[in-house]
Amino acid sequence: MFTGVRAYLDDHSAGYTDNEEFSNHVNTFKSILHNIEATENERSKATTGKVRNKAEMRKTATDYGLAVAGAIYSYAKKKGDIQLMESVNLKISDFIKFRDAGLVIELTSIRDTAARFPEELAKYGITAAKFAEFEAKIAQYADALGAKNTGTATKSGARKTMQTLFKEADSILDSIDRLMNEFRIVDPDFYAGYKSARVIKDLGFRHTGGFARNGNTSGEGSAAGNESQNSGFGQGSQVIETSPGQGSEL
Repeated sequence: MFTGVRAYLDDHSAGYTDNEEFSNHVNTFKSILHNIEATENERSKATTGKVRNKAEMRKTATDYGLAVAGAIYSYAKKKGDIQLMESVNLKISDFIKFRDAGLVIELTSIRDTAARFPEELAKYGITAAKFAEFEAKIAQYADALGAKNTGTATKSGARKTMQTLFKEADSILDSIDRLMNEFRIVDPDFYAGYKSARVIKDLGFRHTGGFARNGNTSGEGSAAGNESQNSGFGQGSQVIETSPGQGSEL
């Protein structure tokens, strides 16, 4: 709905150029929408790359962990060391079940066990170079987990900013609604078109993070939104909420 109103006002700017205060309100409204779009872009980018990197690091570290654990298992089996065998009796399904922190712990345990048998494991393909690579993969995976958490914090902060911006947009739009009453007299067609643009069509306005139209997580309208309805705009509107992670549409 917001972008629909902005587009309508842009297309019909000739009708209010001589109204300084109305023009100022419109420019403020467009500035807020620009900030909303910029913040949403920041929010969507905050974790996308970091999550992908974490997944790649997890897979690589897991592959190395399986290889080293397999070598230890084979060495222990040949030696007849049942206890050592059981300590590394792991399959890919076991690694998949681990949460991130748990997987780092398990990989570190495998590393420490392998460090006890460097010469023996070299005969099974786990050379000093391969072991060093394994250590590096564990460290990279742990670093990726920290980066992902940083991205989540950024995304959370952007979400809070979005709430504030949507409230500001609602507030300025409420003021524009009031100023539009003059055009009921001087330009009825402009007024009618604006009123149509103010109606939220089905699937026409979505927020991410479960925000309602007025940037309110409870789904309740803000004071500005309620005033807009009282002024004759937004009647019959439909609020459409989405779950976190979905695209945003103004």
